[in-house]
Amino acid sequence: MTTTIEVGMLGLGTVGSGVVTRLHQATQKIEQTQGFRLHLAAVAVNHLNAPRSVTLPIGTRLTDSIQTVVTDPQIQLVIEVMGTVTTAKQAIITALTHGKSVITANKDLMATAGAELIALAQQQQVDLFYEASVAGGIPILRTLTDSYATDQITAVAGIINGTANYILSAMTQGQSYEQALVAAQQAGYAEADPTNDVAGWDTAYKLIILSQFAFGQGPSLASLQPVGITTLTAASCQQAAKYGWQIKLLAQAQLAKGKLYCRVAPVAVPLGQALSQVSGVQNGVAVTSRAIGSSLYTGPGAGSTATANSVLNDVLIAAQHRLTHTAGRAFNLQKRDLPVASLAQVPQAYLLFSPVASATLSQLTGVSVVDWRSFGGNGYQTGVLTSDQVRGLTATGAQLIPIAGSVVWSTAAATSQSAVATKMAI
Repeated sequence: MTTTIEVGMLGLGTVGSGVVTRLHQATQKIEQTQGFRLHLAAVAVNHLNAPRSVTLPIGTRLTDSIQTVVTDPQIQLVIEVMGTVTTAKQAIITALTHGKSVITANKDLMATAGAELIALAQQQQVDLFYEASVAGGIPILRTLTDSYATDQITAVAGIINGTANYILSAMTQGQSYEQALVAAQQAGYAEADPTNDVAGWDTAYKLIILSQFAFGQGPSLASLQPVGITTLTAASCQQAAKYGWQIKLLAQAQLAKGKLYCRVAPVAVPLGQALSQVSGVQNGVAVTSRAIGSSLYTGPGAGSTATANSVLNDVLIAAQHRLTHTAGRAFNLQKRDLPVASLAQVPQAYLLFSPVASATLSQLTGVSVVDWRSFGGNGYQTGVLTSDQVRGLTATGAQLIPIAGSVVWSTAAATSQSAVATKMAI
């Protein structure tokens, strides 16, 4: 006789509807490959009479009471896909304390309160999984946990916000920021209020989680101080592309000199690097490690089907753990205590856009421009600059975009522009 696992779900929006659809489509395969059946017992929503894009299975009850789902003694697993932070946190705490394993796609919550919830799950000997919180359909968190178990990761860099990447791709093709944003909203890729996406906050939340899995240590939101894409122009994106770079909103974390250096900001990615080819709403995460070297994981970063697939894969693992009485092991076992610093503080090269002539910039700031490469109009590829030099140039109104792969870790090397020019990995 096939065992049935009772599942409750909070939220029936884009991802929740995708979960219902995927669960229906995969029912037979789940039974054949896993040896158990998943039954969606109840779904909690805000408005019972709101129009739905999916039909719930026979026997699934729809309720407007989160509490009845997370406290139901028959429900063994809870899927949280309703978003929010405060309400979702309380719901997950209640579910965990009632002995239920939880699967969530809530990156905001896991980035800010993950440690507390993970500790509670372990105390209650239940699972808390959140693969879908980063890069949607790309199983990057479980890949970092399992496939790199014997390896040492030295750097991760990700395009992990599809909205921002769509807008930047459109701007590179000639649309203004405003035009690209409207197009993204009309296509359903951007919210009516896109601030979280375009200001870099969504990417920052995801980098906190990604870094915890890659290094056992994540930056704080305050230390990241993300830089968004709202000040970029189509002209700058096109000019960069013409001369060999794609401007991308990157989440970066790199282990160097005993510290974890992190950043969320627009970065000029050379066309020779694989991340430069990740366009539109696609996501991509580049991982550098000692044993494997460089790897790139790409796929859809959002959307009903892709994200729902990640959610359900977590559900299957949690269900297996319930049946084998092995629940309660932390999703991410790696823990380290590393000092965290900003990657912006390390000497590196930049693309600089300014209507002021380079010689005048040099006079105003004392920065040598002897090694700068002009690529037409108001654009320059600088030599390696210190953070103080960057601040001085920014004060003149110049816009500086760091070039991926151009960091020089020896600060002494940055004192000579000619000396560092040959060391720039661009």
